[in-house]
Amino acid sequence: MKKTEQLRVLNELNEHIATGSTTDAGGVMRAPMSDFTDPQLFLREKEAFFRKEPLCMGLSSELPQSNTYWSDNATGMPILMVRDGQGHFRAFANVCRHRGSLVVEEGRGSRSRFTCPFHAWTYGNTGDLIAVNKSSQFGDVSDLGLSLFELPSAELYGTLWVRPIQGDPIDEEDCLGGLQDDFMNWNLPDHPFIGMQIIDARMNWKLVIDSYGEIYHLNVLHKETIGDAVIGNAQTLATFEKNLRMVVANQKFNLLRMLLPYPDRWPYKQVTQTIYFLYPNVIMMIDSFGIDFLRIFPLNDSPSHSRTIHTWYIDPKVQKQFEDQGLSHEDKLKLFRESVEQEDYVMGADIQKNAELKIQEEIVLGRNEESLQHFHNAHRLGLGREQLQVGTT
Repeated sequence: MKKTEQLRVLNELNEHIATGSTTDAGGVMRAPMSDFTDPQLFLREKEAFFRKEPLCMGLSSELPQSNTYWSDNATGMPILMVRDGQGHFRAFANVCRHRGSLVVEEGRGSRSRFTCPFHAWTYGNTGDLIAVNKSSQFGDVSDLGLSLFELPSAELYGTLWVRPIQGDPIDEEDCLGGLQDDFMNWNLPDHPFIGMQIIDARMNWKLVIDSYGEIYHLNVLHKETIGDAVIGNAQTLATFEKNLRMVVANQKFNLLRMLLPYPDRWPYKQVTQTIYFLYPNVIMMIDSFGIDFLRIFPLNDSPSHSRTIHTWYIDPKVQKQFEDQGLSHEDKLKLFRESVEQEDYVMGADIQKNAELKIQEEIVLGRNEESLQHFHNAHRLGLGREQLQVGTT
């Protein structure tokens, strides 16, 4: 995010806090609870969002140098991502062209060639088939075009994008929708990958996304844990096509308001958390420690179960300080997990159960829950469904 935009956001947050206001959608919105339970809708979502859309997989530091790889099955499709010998990001279906087995088990590492564990067919990190085990007995396949299936991929301002099925090249503007300046100025490629954890929940994947979209609940649900760290019910919002950016303030913001009433002199990342929704399924949160990156998926082919894959990348400016103070990367991941798993996701599981019981037909999204209103309509737009309307109350 550019300095000029940071200052604008700081001034907007300052005004919200001074006046007790927040972003305002102009009215409430009603959304059907069946969006979290309908099995036919769920099948449409899986095809539209997790097969045909470009998905942001993570940051460039997942593949820190040439001849590194990352094998990932989270989308439901086995994907092999590599940085080839020339440093280019590429992605392939992780499926051997011989008998369809996985070529590489899930994980990350350094390797320039991949040998299928079934019959030892070997592929380069350009996807080319470079060796067939006992080829003289197997037969000549050199004219059959048996390279790995390459998937559309793009590396955009420090983020890695893949479409899980073959098709047209990935369009930058379609993915970022105007976030280029923001991402360019965050120096995303410089944030090293630190660790990853998986959090499963009995709640629809869209409910998980909703849980990160507002802080109206912060000083209620989290009052005994993280509620004192962030100023509740005060946020900014900007949309970028189907994507979104919201910014919230921590308690250091209030301290600087009293001690140094000049926002242009405030350290932006030390007093805020910047939260991005990257359509269709990613939440990315930037603060003074680094970047929390959340990929959210359906689980078990069920509208009632989800998987959150939480990856943490540390800010290189604080990495030495973090380590010198003996702070644990594992503790950072554990603290995040406990907060969402024991509070947000417990509440989400209750909502899911009640949706399945059909106690009520709709939920109400407040005028101060503008981010949630955007999430719901972005997903409806992606399916060609009618947009939900804001009421006048």
